[in-house]
Amino acid sequence: MVPEAAPVASPATAPVAAPIAAPAAASISVADYPSRGQQGFQLDGAWQPQLEALLAAGRAAGADLVEVFLERKDHLGVLAEQELITSVSPSFGMGAGIRVFLAERDGFVSTNDLSEAGLRRALEQALGMLGLQYSPSGRSGFEGLPQLRDFGVAKADWLARCPGLAEATAVLLKGTDALQRQGKHLQARRSSYARDWQEVLVAASDGSFGRDIRLHQSVGLNVLAADGDHRSSVGRRYGTSGRPDDLRQWDALASAQEVCESAGTMLYADYVEAGQMPAVLANRFGGVIFHEACGHLLETTQVERGTTPFAEQVGELIAHEAVTAIDEGHTDGAFGSLCMDDEGLESQRTVLIENGILKRFLSDRAGELRTGHPRTGSGRRQGHTFAAASRMRNTYIAAGPHSPEQLIASVDRGLYCKAMGGGSVGPTGQFNFAVEEGYLIEDGQLTKPVKGATLIGAAKEVMPRISMCANDLELAAGFCGSVSGSIFVTVGQPHIRVDSITVGGR
Repeated sequence: MVPEAAPVASPATAPVAAPIAAPAAASISVADYPSRGQQGFQLDGAWQPQLEALLAAGRAAGADLVEVFLERKDHLGVLAEQELITSVSPSFGMGAGIRVFLAERDGFVSTNDLSEAGLRRALEQALGMLGLQYSPSGRSGFEGLPQLRDFGVAKADWLARCPGLAEATAVLLKGTDALQRQGKHLQARRSSYARDWQEVLVAASDGSFGRDIRLHQSVGLNVLAADGDHRSSVGRRYGTSGRPDDLRQWDALASAQEVCESAGTMLYADYVEAGQMPAVLANRFGGVIFHEACGHLLETTQVERGTTPFAEQVGELIAHEAVTAIDEGHTDGAFGSLCMDDEGLESQRTVLIENGILKRFLSDRAGELRTGHPRTGSGRRQGHTFAAASRMRNTYIAAGPHSPEQLIASVDRGLYCKAMGGGSVGPTGQFNFAVEEGYLIEDGQLTKPVKGATLIGAAKEVMPRISMCANDLELAAGFCGSVSGSIFVTVGQPHIRVDSITVGGR
């Protein structure tokens, strides 16, 4: 998962220099595509006869289940560095992914050709992967699709309401200017904006038939501060879903102040001493550790691979009784929220861990088929070129009864992790994460700032050591990469106390 504090990678397009004045050009939009009446690109109920024919042909060929995922997407990325717009990267596209199942095996093919011949060819190839022959006239037993469940009707104007290129560049330049005014010793200032719009239509021979529109926007600020031999690099990313006006409402000055205060504090911080010690992790993006170290181990993709240590522990204690963890797709505006997943199943709220006891795994269609764990509305994919897999949505540790001050006061000597940076996770939950902004806890009080800290551990060891949860749950936007591509997710937690964890340092 890409943390909030990670710099946003520059797009692969050639940089474009621009003056401080925002350009007047508007972004290219998927709205410029021909309508369905001209070329067949509008995703709506008019696709039903064609989809039914595909599904019936796949079933007649002997497939147990056939699924078609249609997609249109529109992306705009903008990067500002210092007083210049250095990159603008619009892109838009469309395509289909066709997946067929036979017993526990599946075949998946994607295509950009949405013509009748193109979709038929993709189905033939997917069937061929399982040794099946395309059979448009055979008996299928498929009785047709139900009425379309259209979650996108109320969202039809979302893309048109989003800021265009001119407005987005003006906001980003305002952000880099705010960094200049708020910060000291800044060597580099960057702001970035990403807008991703997606329309999907999903149909399957089990009767799934749904349409949705998704919208994600995020804005990030990054600075590099330097003074002699002292260095600090800090970044924050803020993101929401389903809110076209959010960039207009973003408080660039407040965000710049947060980033610059953190960079200024860490610029002259001493290096932390390595050792085993208690730690208090702040709320919001502190939840990235649970997401990475434990959340992925509760996806049925890990059960299928045999890489989760929790595979046979449903109903057993795997964490401290203070820990309740939830994954859901309902929180308004959260990055991982969605009306239906990418297999057409409506979103659900799933309690993963309750009072330390493992309750459920996150499961998609293939996960249910191969592991027996019921689907949870968690079948997700980056786009039509990926088959769906069990993935997290909004995943967080629930609030507890304590105040953050009580957690800090309970530690004689330890580490307070105010902001987490990047890290890595092994296939069975081993992790190491950098602490971007940290402080020593001495005699129950925060004292001097420290840098260079890394939290090292494994999920099975650390989860039983989360002994206290505060009452200040907050969520943060992020991006998660896994077998079905990069997707939008939310992480979160209240302040938590970990009784003992390995802290790497000097």
